[in-house]
Amino acid sequence: MKVLVIGDEHTYGYGLSTGNLSYIGHFIRQIGRAGRAVSVEAYAHLTMAQTIYTLAQLPLNRYDLIILQLDYTLIQGSSSQLAGSPRILIPVLPDLAHSPKPTAQPTFGSHIRAIGKALRSFVLPPQDLSPVSLLLNQLKPYRHNVLLLTPFSHQQVLSRWMRKRSRAVLLREAERRLISVFDTDSVIHPREEYFLPNDNEHLSSISHELLGRSLFDFYQSAPTIVTIQAIRRE
Repeated sequence: MKVLVIGDEHTYGYGLSTGNLSYIGHFIRQIGRAGRAVSVEAYAHLTMAQTIYTLAQLPLNRYDLIILQLDYTLIQGSSSQLAGSPRILIPVLPDLAHSPKPTAQPTFGSHIRAIGKALRSFVLPPQDLSPVSLLLNQLKPYRHNVLLLTPFSHQQVLSRWMRKRSRAVLLREAERRLISVFDTDSVIHPREEYFLPNDNEHLSSISHELLGRSLFDFYQSAPTIVTIQAIRRE
């Protein structure tokens, strides 16, 4: 079984102590226990433009499963901005023993700008395809093998608001294309016990395990067909 994973530092378990698996690690372990050999190709820290370009370069028909962990940036930018972005393929197959640090935390000003863009995405009529629409259109021909993850929750209020708006957009656009979505809000909640100590963004080892096992159960429920899940809409 060949699996493609695109996400952020959670895919390789940033901040976890030695011996603890990321949610992807737990997911793959569960597949292995079910008797299937698995190979994983992982990419991390890609911008939306880089994700779209990377998918365009990869032989998507050769993967048995494509997992995309998306974040709040999916509602930022436009197709015209993506067209002008550098087309750089950045594969990241991280050494779990030397996990790179995540990107810098967004500033308050960047949150305000992002909120403005999010509001416009709900109010203004779509004059061109949004980045998330471009991304999901790429994946639509392979939708039976695609699992999208909604943005993880966050303890900080503005960050949580952005993730909720991004979640709503992703659910809407994925439903239009009949692409399966695993709602991480069903597992991860914005409370201290779900996150690393003194870190309101990165998940704890217990959360990674819960997420990995729940993702596996979701995948097992319909491994080769589109899964229509009852998702809370907020």
